[in-house]
Order: sequence, then C-alpha cells, then structure tokens
Amino acid sequence: MRPPAAAPVDAYRNLSRRCWSVRRAGRIAGHVETLFLAGAVFRVSVAGVRRIQARRAREVVAFVRGVPIESGAVPREALRVRFCPYRGPFFHLEDGAPVSAAALVILAADGSCWAVDPT
Repeated sequence: MRPPAAAPVDAYRNLSRRCWSVRRAGRIAGHVETLFLAGAVFRVSVAGVRRIQARRAREVVAFVRGVPIESGAVPREALRVRFCPYRGPFFHLEDGAPVSAAALVILAADGSCWAVDPT
C-alpha cells in the first residue's frame, strides 16, 4: 500500500515578517525561511491586482501552490521568477516572459523565487 501523497500548500512572501507564509487548506500553517515545492503552479488574482493598482495598497494577491519536498541546493538550471502587480497579473522570468507553472520552485531566504523547467 502506498503512503498518502503530501497535500499541496500555498506560499507567498510575507513582507512584514520577511519570510514565506505557508497556507494549508486556506489557513496559515506556519512561516518558513526557505521552501521547495514540486509540481508548482503560480496563481494571481486579477481583481486583486486591479485593487492594488488603483489603491496603491499591499495585499496578498499572488502565491505559488505545490507539494513541499526536502530542501537542497538551488539547481544551476533554475531561473529567477518575479511578481510585480504594477507590471501585470502574472509571474514572469527575468526576460519578461510570463510563467504559470514549474516542475520545481525554490523560495529562498532572501525573498527570491527560482523555478526549474518553468512553463
């Protein structure tokens, strides 16, 4: 018999605590310095981005969802992923290409986000 699969979590950068907040089933499960997520999907609330653009006030409108896995080193092939609500309602690579998912996402202690095989 197989062990149960790990449940996916949502993670976003907590700008007040300067760490990553982790949500499980809609509730905050904790705060971590680093997090590795497999099978990750980037999610953005378009309506939330519009509110930020109109009000210039911060709120959580974007997160990454994936299955937590054991941490390790950031792979050499990982690409930097960014999100800026003033650029648009999507995560993007350094060259501006939008990204919606990745095989592996690394949320680093310095606040950076890295993706392996982004699509």
